[in-house]
Amino acid sequence: MKSFKELYKKIEQEALKNRPRNLAADFGKNRGGGKRPLILYGAGGNCEFAMFTCLWYGMEVTGVCDSIVTGTYRYKNQTYEIISPDELFKNYSNAFVLITSWQFEQEIRDFLRTSGFPDTQIYLLRNPNTLTPKIFRENYLAGYQRAYKLFTDVRSRQRILDKVRFLLLGEPCTPDSVYIEGGYFAFPDIALRKNEVYVDGGAYIGDTAEEFIISMKEKGKDYRHIYSFEPDPSNYKRAVQNLSGYERIDLIPCGISSRKTELRFASSRETEGLGSHMMPNDISSNNSETLTIPATSLDQFFADKPKSLWPTIIKIDIEGGEKEALIGAQNIIKAQKPQLIVCAYHKPEDIYELPETILKIRDDYRLSLWQIGQSFWDLILYAV
Repeated sequence: MKSFKELYKKIEQEALKNRPRNLAADFGKNRGGGKRPLILYGAGGNCEFAMFTCLWYGMEVTGVCDSIVTGTYRYKNQTYEIISPDELFKNYSNAFVLITSWQFEQEIRDFLRTSGFPDTQIYLLRNPNTLTPKIFRENYLAGYQRAYKLFTDVRSRQRILDKVRFLLLGEPCTPDSVYIEGGYFAFPDIALRKNEVYVDGGAYIGDTAEEFIISMKEKGKDYRHIYSFEPDPSNYKRAVQNLSGYERIDLIPCGISSRKTELRFASSRETEGLGSHMMPNDISSNNSETLTIPATSLDQFFADKPKSLWPTIIKIDIEGGEKEALIGAQNIIKAQKPQLIVCAYHKPEDIYELPETILKIRDDYRLSLWQIGQSFWDLILYAV
């Protein structure tokens, strides 16, 4: 069996040889000297994810090209004409082309090249925020080596290697499940028991609370209570509407952290579907959607509640604040040992800092990594 050091070295060598060109950077440079069109090639299932990714990085899509599908492609409130390859070559010879398919990307790339389309304008769907091997080695490699030893199951170790490939090569992660198959609760080792008290940290529009309710119902069990924390005002309003038909749910317009405090927060109202973001205090912004929000720790929130209403399952997806939220729940974790579902993809160091934080609080958890969907995100740390 190869060591982590040997496996990492192979990925590093590949990154040094095949570091992907950065579409977001090239697109941004081009905007200063005349706008160049951006065409997505492939109107299949992955086109939606490509649209999402382009919007995330501020890249405006001009249209969609497909060799089979015709008509229009609709994403959210925008409609795009689906053009043929002939139209692409004739009318958009200067365009950036982003191949949306991972399964057929080499086939499509070869077709574009042999048809005379410039290789310098062809891009693969990769995450633009890759790290150089030098930066990874200096800042993260030691932590990833610790994590590889910490997780002993084959799947979790493979997800760590997938994360390294993501950081150095921008590649999508291999899925263990997809959201439509149960979301967070598709992980096989999560045990849903009678009278669960579920904390939904980062409730968004109530979808994960509803996911929990459906999963409980499928197992023929009833929950005791749900506490959903969502600081974004627009998301909170929608969550109230979406969960109005359910009982025993408290929706709290507040963030969670290590203590009672205020956090700077960029609202997602103008970028629906992209989520909301915590902002460091040392970064200034002229964005009118930047808000200051109240936050509390789970220990403080539950301090005056009976133990029967303390959480038995805690889900945390709060855009990079997961470590602070865990620290703020250490009394609950020590006393209750709730099952933990923690998003581990917002920061490169999440892979080792989050499990180390949990085990420092309580060392009898069994830890696993699970990837929901083939994407750049949604790597989840489970502690049961």
